Amino acid sequence: MQRKAILSFLEAKAADFPHVAGELVQMSELYTRKLWHQITLLLLAVSEMDGVGSLLQPLYETFVSDFKHRLNKLALARLQVAVTKQMGSLSQQTFFCTSCAEEAKKEDKQAHSYLLCELARMLLEGSEVAGAKERLDQAAEYLEGAAGVEAMVQASYYRAWASYYKIKGPAAEFYQKALLLLAYAPLEQMTQDEKLTISFDLGIAALVGEGLYNFGELLEHPVVATLEQTQFAWLADLLRAFNAGDIAQYEALVMAHRASLEDQPALLANTTFLKEKITLMFLTQMLFARIGPSGERTVPFQAIAEGARLQVSEVELLVMRALSLGLIRGTLDEVDQTLRVHWVQPRVLAKEQIGLMSERLKTWTETVQKTLVFLENETPEFATS
Repeated sequence: MQRKAILSFLEAKAADFPHVAGELVQMSELYTRKLWHQITLLLLAVSEMDGVGSLLQPLYETFVSDFKHRLNKLALARLQVAVTKQMGSLSQQTFFCTSCAEEAKKEDKQAHSYLLCELARMLLEGSEVAGAKERLDQAAEYLEGAAGVEAMVQASYYRAWASYYKIKGPAAEFYQKALLLLAYAPLEQMTQDEKLTISFDLGIAALVGEGLYNFGELLEHPVVATLEQTQFAWLADLLRAFNAGDIAQYEALVMAHRASLEDQPALLANTTFLKEKITLMFLTQMLFARIGPSGERTVPFQAIAEGARLQVSEVELLVMRALSLGLIRGTLDEVDQTLRVHWVQPRVLAKEQIGLMSERLKTWTETVQKTLVFLENETPEFATS
């Protein structure tokens, strides 16, 4: 399109959209001066403004398409995604985004991967799960081994995977991908709706996800504070009870918030699993608190039964389950009915647990010092002068 026609187009749109008229006039000036970087920044800023939805597609087709070959490819991809979201139907969106991805594939792998991830999210919104998985696998071929990938691209990648596993499962995969998303897109950068949604989904996934027996990383994250400020504060309390292995608190929360819990299909379908999980987390927490340089590593079944609210006859099965899951390592003595603990799964420690470890190290240091003094007194010939 001729330069004069483009400038006339921008002038007309400035009249149609007075709240961004200043930006459109500035675009005309930058276009005339061929300041492509500055115009890119301005275009991205406008694309994020309210009330510009119907402007973006004609702006792209009439204005941006004239010089898009001069723009940074990743910035161009961001603009193209913004335009895509304003198109009427899913078929229009996927067709346009696919064509943009094909163009980017020839010129910039990072932009291509970003467009594939955003395309995958669009397909998921249309329940085209298989198609979304195909695009994500294509993006993974580059992103999983690439260095220096932009944070926004990583965020798009993990946001799309989290959306996929939220639909397809398992919950543990969603949990891992959602935490990785938050590493590249902190909560404060999200909209209020997305912030609450991902915080809630993470909490539910932590509870029902297989293999997730330590929520320390999640509890230290702002997602818990986000839940506490909403009607889902009960979920934050439940996560803390599980992480502490506090069976009494868990049962009290179930009684107090029964209606809220029964409104969550994932929790309702996993009541037996949740009971087993809180019991296993009690066991690991109990053993973690006991073992150490001066701790007692031999634990009677009776002590476990009392804390776990089980019959003594049920303790052996509980311990065997913990051993099979790799939560602990140890030796069972069925005759003496004791467990000799060798190792407990490492944990992301809360402040209280760090304090406990500090006390353990202090006690161990004192024990070592006393032993050293004893040896020096008993064998003076080996003492250093």
